Amino acid sequence: MVQLPVTGARYAIVLGGGRSARMGHDKRDLVLDGRSLLARATDACVGRQVIVAVTPALPHDVDPTGVQRVLEDPPFGGPVAGLAAGLAALPSISDGDEVLVLACDLPRVAEIVATLDAAEPGTDGVCLVDAENYPQFLAARYRRSALQAALAGDLHNRSVGRTLGGLRLAQVAAPLITADVDTPDQAEAAGVRLRAD
Repeated sequence: MVQLPVTGARYAIVLGGGRSARMGHDKRDLVLDGRSLLARATDACVGRQVIVAVTPALPHDVDPTGVQRVLEDPPFGGPVAGLAAGLAALPSISDGDEVLVLACDLPRVAEIVATLDAAEPGTDGVCLVDAENYPQFLAARYRRSALQAALAGDLHNRSVGRTLGGLRLAQVAAPLITADVDTPDQAEAAGVRLRAD
């Protein structure tokens, strides 16, 4: 795989701060192949200069020296507020910076990152498209300045689609790897289990 050149810094934001109401258990702690979903997501971001996890706590298998943890204020303000908190934790912006954005509930996250890294971005970035032909804005690479501009204003409980849908993103069909786990049935189908305490 040939990665496309990036002229600025490469950062990553992993969102893991939701209430996981439909799952009934913190999704960041769910386990696949012996690793928490949040650890798998941060592992997939290796090579980025800064990895920010937006989450109340890091699972025990995430190295805190390699991942910066932040949380939106107030907590549980939704993924858009989480994105803004993650962006605020990054170093000063410069031309050409890009941000990889991932939800923590993507079992096939390594394949997602490889697909995004190999994709030709549009003006503002690139996102994957799921099996139902919906853009997955939380499986995407963004030009940092475009993402920052989209996150202006009141962000609390603002929808991801309304916030990021106006960006000029290349879209890559990836129906086999974009399924997330929102419910226990979806987790079981993906081979994901609860962590044994």
